[in-house]
Amino acid sequence: MGATEVPAKVYGENGVAAREYVFVIDTRSNYLSLPLLEIEALGLRKCGGRMKVEREGGVFDAETYFAEGEFRSEIFGAIAVAAPIPMLGYNLLQNLRFRLNPATGEIEKVPDGVPHPPYL
Repeated sequence: MGATEVPAKVYGENGVAAREYVFVIDTRSNYLSLPLLEIEALGLRKCGGRMKVEREGGVFDAETYFAEGEFRSEIFGAIAVAAPIPMLGYNLLQNLRFRLNPATGEIEKVPDGVPHPPYL
């Protein structure tokens, strides 16, 4: 299965207009990632902390930002970190009750009443 890409909006701060991005779904991540220039252009505010982020090439210390946005008509708030390309962490999708279908590579809404994520 190849990379799954989805469109989503990130709202700007202090009157900066929202921007739409095509995000790669990152099944190993909890966070939203954007290039640093986009984080700055949107005026996202720093969260006041740093965290360890694993990327190709190792583990890095990353500044954190707070982002608000919209994915398939669902509003979200998320921790954002800088990355070379826009990525949407899988935990964010799960919090919005979406899942990645491994057979089709498509994002699906989890029906109401179905435990999610699938707990053992």
